[in-house]
Order: sequence, then structure tokens, then C-alpha cells
Amino acid sequence: MARKSIKGSAQPVVTTRLKKHLERMRLANLYFYLEWCRKHGFAETIDKSPQDLDTEAAHYDNEQKRVEAQSRLHHNPRKLISALCRGEVDPNSIKRANWQDLAKAIAKSKCKPGDREALEALLIWAEAETDILFLQMRFGGVLGNAFDGLIKLNDRRAQWLRPLADWRSPSHNAQRQFSSLVRHLMARFPVPEFMDSAWVRTGIGSQKLRQWFIHIGAGNNIRTASLPIPFTKMMAHHFLEAPSSFGIEEALRWGQIHGHGGDARLASAILGTRLAHSFDDDEFWTSVIRFFIANPMLDQRHINPIVDYLYAQKFQRRDVMIGPGQMAIEPPPQPNLSMRGRTPETLLAQVERWHHGLAKMRGGENLLFRPSGVKALALQTGSAERKSEWRFRELLSSAELHAEGKAMQHCVATYARSCFDGRCSIWAMELLSPTGLEKRQTVEVAKEGIIRQCRGRQNRLPTAGEYDILSKWAAFAGLTIAPHVLMQR
Repeated sequence: MARKSIKGSAQPVVTTRLKKHLERMRLANLYFYLEWCRKHGFAETIDKSPQDLDTEAAHYDNEQKRVEAQSRLHHNPRKLISALCRGEVDPNSIKRANWQDLAKAIAKSKCKPGDREALEALLIWAEAETDILFLQMRFGGVLGNAFDGLIKLNDRRAQWLRPLADWRSPSHNAQRQFSSLVRHLMARFPVPEFMDSAWVRTGIGSQKLRQWFIHIGAGNNIRTASLPIPFTKMMAHHFLEAPSSFGIEEALRWGQIHGHGGDARLASAILGTRLAHSFDDDEFWTSVIRFFIANPMLDQRHINPIVDYLYAQKFQRRDVMIGPGQMAIEPPPQPNLSMRGRTPETLLAQVERWHHGLAKMRGGENLLFRPSGVKALALQTGSAERKSEWRFRELLSSAELHAEGKAMQHCVATYARSCFDGRCSIWAMELLSPTGLEKRQTVEVAKEGIIRQCRGRQNRLPTAGEYDILSKWAAFAGLTIAPHVLMQR
């Protein structure tokens, strides 16, 4: 703390009364006293009357009583929940991480008449009757807090189908308890497990996902929900049968691919591309999916590069330098591109030429990316005599992406705009051994904390050993590996 100069005297005179005042407030010297005065709205001077000091002492006593009362409150969960719902406790005053997160979530929740009272009753019930209050759950790669789900359930309490008191725990597993509770309150008919993530998601569009859950739970066909793509009866059937490890968007794409006649192998390959979570320009991408289905002998390791090539040609704009300090937006090279008349052979040749072009690019643009906040890792393996180190390093500029793509002979450079916009981050997975530094894999991490892609040189899949290292990084950094990220067989 910077020391303050005390006006009026180089050697301030501390009266006996002021000295006792500081001792009572457990302040070591005048500098800490003046800082306390500043923080609590009192004059920053030592020239004070007895009445001024008495006022400060009363304020200090009241503050200590409040701190002691909150300390007792923090050790009584039900009373603390009540105080939080009534707005009587500052979330930042809570030191325990889980309780502080809950407090902040409550502070952001709806507060119309009756909302907080109902939420108070629900949270106290959950604390007493379940194991879910501070549960962190993963549904389809989405990590969320159960208390966020409880708050969202409270927001829709007018739609509850059954009394809360009638619910019975089906298991000691907390995640199963949450799934059972959601269905008890919101569903009369079966709902796929992957839909549970709707209740713990907080981003844009998550409210629509919860409406889909309720729509299915009421016995309605998912086709009649407000989906981002048109669905047939067959697509709806396969959507409901999607693996429980999927996210909701992945299940939509899974249903669409199967409905067009694709199989699980093709669906897994397409889910390893940018199409896994984006449904923009559906008419074009549906024609691409049909192209893949119509050419089953196409080696599926080419699907990811083909999708990236088509996206770059038809949709991706580039920022280019046209002069000192001057940027211009260059339109996509082939905005009218279509799949009509294309064959796998000619398309692969075009992808190959495009890859060579990417490798030759020289600094036309150099976007700098903000760090994603995902934790890097250096993991040592091997014996003391032959020690090696696996490294996960975030690439933070388009120049680094170009260099990575050139070294690995794939098209990661096309993700520059997505990294710049914060939609994902790209990581180099490297091995430092006694023989030198070796690049092994390039990893895409979505902003939601999901590892969506992991590809080596020429888009090869990770080996079992590399996948094991990837899993260790995911556990360390709190990431989820998407189910479609596969390893070599």
C-alpha cells in the first residue's frame, strides 16, 4: 500500500484517545487507519473530535457484528440460501467457491414477485432431499452446474406437471437424480438423455433448447419444434436414437445424415467438421451431405478437408492489407459454388491445389487472437534417462496457424477468423524428446470447452498414445473430448 502524507505535520501527534481508538480497531498505525477511513467514507485526517471517533467506533462495531453474523450464517446452508434469495448477502463476501457461484447465480436470477420465494423453497428442498445442489454435470460435452438447472426449472414452475414433493430419488448417483427430477417436473413422455444439457446451458439460444425438451416431453414430434433445419419423420426418429454422449446440435446433425440415408460412420466423420454445431446455409450443406452419401467409396479422412475447402471457397471472407494501415475485406473466391456435376476425383484435386496455395501464403493478413483462457500443459513422460515432454501450446495469430498448417499439411489456417472472433482456439500438440521437437497433432477447442477436432499430419487421426495424452490434457484443463474425436484403429 502506498503511504499517505499527513498534512499539517511531518511528525503527526497521536493523542492518547486516538491511539486507543486505533488499538480498539486493531489497526497497526496511522496509514492503515487513514486507509480504513477512505474505504468507509470517513475523513482522511487525524484531527477529529471525540464525537467523530465515537461515530467511527460505532461503525466499526456494527461492521464486526455483521461479519460475525455472516460467518455464522455461512455455516448454516438453509439460512444462507434464504438470505441469498432475499438479497441480504453480498455474493462477493462468500469465500467458499461453490457457495459464491450459487450466490452469484441467485443474484442474476429473475426477481419478479414470487420468483425468489419459490426459488428459496426449491433450493432448500434440493439441499435437504438430494445430492445435486453443487453437482457439476456433463451432458453431451457440456459442463454445467445443477443449481443453474434448478434456477431454470424454477423459472418454468408454472409448467411443472407434478408436485415436487412427489418426486423420489431413483439412485444415489447425483446426475441421475437431476435427470429424474427434470423429467418428473417437465415430461410426461420419454426424452433422450442428451437433451438434459438444455437445463445447464446458459448461452444464446439455450432457452429454445429447453423448449424443445418440454416439447418432446409433452409427446410432441421434434419435427414441429422450431428447428434450425427441416426434419423428416426418418430424421426425427434417428434424432431420438442418437447416442447419449452427444450434444443436442450433434444429435440434430446425426438425425439429418441418417434421414438422408447416411450411416453412423459417415455421421461420425461429418461431426468431426465445422458442420457439427453450425446450421447456417443448410441448403448448400445438405447438398454436400448428399454428395458424401452418393459416394460411399470416398475415403472418409478426406471429409474434413473437403468441408473446410468448400467453406473457404463459398463463405469465407478475408481481411487483406491494401496499403500502410489499410485493410479491405475480400469476398469469398467462389460465392456461387455448388455441388452439381462434381466428382470425388476433381474435388480432391481442387482441395489439394488449395492446400498448396495455403502453404505458400505470405502474411497477407495477420490477425492476432485473444488467449482463450484454456490452460496450457507440459507433461513429462518416459524414464529419467530418456525423458520426453508433451506440450499443448495455443496458437495466437493467423501467421501461427499458417505455419502450423504448412508443417502439418492440413488446412487449419482457415480457422483464423473463428479464432479471432472467439468461437474456438487452436492448439499445437508437440513432443519434445532427446531427438528434438516433433509436431504431433493440431487440436481445435470450442469456446464451450469441447475438443472438437484432433488431427495430425495430412489429417491423420491420433494414435492411441496421443489420444491418451490428449485425455490427460482435457482432464487437467477441464475440457471435454467430443465423442466424434476418434483415434486410429
